[in-house]
Amino acid sequence: MKANEVPDLVYRPQGERCNPQYTCKRSCCVSVHCWGWISHEGAGVFQCIEGHQDGLHYQHILQNVTVLSVWILYPDGIIHLQQDHFSIHDCRVVQEWLLRQANVKLLDWPPRAPDMNPIEKTWSEVKRRMQET
Repeated sequence: MKANEVPDLVYRPQGERCNPQYTCKRSCCVSVHCWGWISHEGAGVFQCIEGHQDGLHYQHILQNVTVLSVWILYPDGIIHLQQDHFSIHDCRVVQEWLLRQANVKLLDWPPRAPDMNPIEKTWSEVKRRMQET
């Protein structure tokens, strides 16, 4: 449904929500899980994720995608990483890996603060543009 559309009202007997008589088929929706980073210079690498992401997979992305791609843009600097305390961000394997990285500084960030997270605006824009096509 697009932003300005009003949803259709459907009246049906109680307990008949999934009865095909009261439903309609819609085109297939596709959900894509992805991960990316941004900086004041713009967007960084965009990584599609297949399957369930866990701490080991996230640590692999940090080490082999994030750090390497950030160094291309900022070869001499410290990487300031902002995370939102999602469970895989705070898991032991990721936290231990971050402690071993002299050139990665984890920013202190409040948990569950999407209004402060700049990537949320980026994801909103990506979703909006995908819905337009």
